[in-house]
Amino acid sequence: MPRAAALPAAERRSLAVQALLELAAETAPDQISTAAIALRMGTSHAALFRHFRSRDALWAESVRWATGQLEQRFTALATDLATAGGADPLQEVEQLLLLHAEFVRQYPGLLRMVFAELQRPQASPAQEEAKAFMARFRQRLSLLLAMAGEQGCLRSPLAPPALANVLLACCEGLMLQALVHGTLTELSARTREALPLLLPRMGS
Repeated sequence: MPRAAALPAAERRSLAVQALLELAAETAPDQISTAAIALRMGTSHAALFRHFRSRDALWAESVRWATGQLEQRFTALATDLATAGGADPLQEVEQLLLLHAEFVRQYPGLLRMVFAELQRPQASPAQEEAKAFMARFRQRLSLLLAMAGEQGCLRSPLAPPALANVLLACCEGLMLQALVHGTLTELSARTREALPLLLPRMGS
């Protein structure tokens, strides 16, 4: 019987990322072994390490993939809003936060993995990837909030960077609460309910 064609390296790496995220949704991330990931992929342990030099490299790749996917969605949203004639900056902020919540709902293993990494006392590549994404996200929100303030449609005593921090802290709190109580399916709805309180508009 002829051997099946080998998958391209990029596809193998993507399968490893998906396997890790699936496993992280089912068990504590720090208990996931690379052997279990290889088994979920249907490949050998040695084959997995041909694509990732270490466990940390695979964890970092998973966070990098997820944040890249999110930023693509953020960019597509901005493009769609501009094509449709534009929207007020607060609407874009709301949609960005809802996109983030929906992505976390779709990939619960990602949330477990990132929270676990951020609790590690020593720095890790995955932790650095997550922190860098959150810094970029905070900056994106801050710029939109500044535009909203300039247009007179935002009612808040906080400066844009401080308000961006508060928004992310509240949304991360909702994510952690959903994780603790097993209610990730309701995360998008709960985020939507909180937005009017987090983003008071002028005249409201």
